[in-house]
Amino acid sequence: MIKHPIMQKGDLCLVTGITGYLASWIGKHLIEEGFQVRGTVRKLSNVNQIEKMNELLPGVELVEANLLSEEGWKEPAEGCKWVFHVASPQFNVKVDLVETATKGTQHVMNAAFQSGTVRKIVITSSEAAMVFGHPASKLTFSEDDWTNPNGIADYYRSKTIAEKLAWDLVKDQTRNPRGVELSSINPCIIFGPSLLPGVRFSVENVKNIAEGKMPMLPDMVLHFVDVRDCARMHICIMNSPNTNGNRYLSFSAKGSFSDIASVIHDNYSDLGFAPSKKVMPKFFMWPLKFFNKEVASVYPRIGKDIAYTSKYPNVYQYKYTAFSDIICDTMDYLVDNKLIKPKSGNNRI
Repeated sequence: MIKHPIMQKGDLCLVTGITGYLASWIGKHLIEEGFQVRGTVRKLSNVNQIEKMNELLPGVELVEANLLSEEGWKEPAEGCKWVFHVASPQFNVKVDLVETATKGTQHVMNAAFQSGTVRKIVITSSEAAMVFGHPASKLTFSEDDWTNPNGIADYYRSKTIAEKLAWDLVKDQTRNPRGVELSSINPCIIFGPSLLPGVRFSVENVKNIAEGKMPMLPDMVLHFVDVRDCARMHICIMNSPNTNGNRYLSFSAKGSFSDIASVIHDNYSDLGFAPSKKVMPKFFMWPLKFFNKEVASVYPRIGKDIAYTSKYPNVYQYKYTAFSDIICDTMDYLVDNKLIKPKSGNNRI
């Protein structure tokens, strides 16, 4: 149990981007724990999506708001006590990632400051705001680290700049005269089942490995968290006054691309999935770093045993999902929803 919880059953919570992979799980857990949930969507006219959300999240209130527009954020924040700002452009979308992330952060936080009711905001940042743009000799990271946004991929820049903006805004007494509190959560790679149909960007990595679309795998150590654990961790952070003013890494497991392939091979070979576990030599990536910011961003991590050490290991009181279970649950979601086809013709009962 959380010591001295600050959220009360029936409190109204705002979840931005509630149709998203992570945000929808946050909304589901909040409703199951007895909170009222208001969620923002880009278009209320998307009837199929709205019907699905109402089915998944009984009692949810859906409102329309756009990250790039200042208009339309006052109403979602009114009457809310707790704001989960999860909405942010994903890696593969064709928008100005920095502009969308920073404007969205500014609009949501200003609406929360002006609401008269919001007491705390938890923003979803990313490991991307901590672990990139550092010298190759740096092998250990914690919540004290910040990504150097110069010369790195736009997604990593957007996460870093947006989170720094959030901390600047909350400390500005002219903008935040009521002293609304802020915490940030910085998830690593998120896998696990999606509540909404489709292959979310991070889950696509598992799909591509299983389907053999990655014949050689980058030699990288990665950190993972199950989407359901990450969602519950958001609520833990919101619900504890001891988390105010802090950043929190969210991860439960450590592994490599070849470890993902091994789990798939060991558990899904009966369906014909036998992904390659061949590791790509580092020199294959060396010339690419001069032309591709994504490769340049991760290149210092190739072949290194990178370690994450959280300053707050006990903030999430529940048991994390194990690495193999995260990968298997992700594969089960893909198979069960026919988003990936068994290659052997066999079907499990």
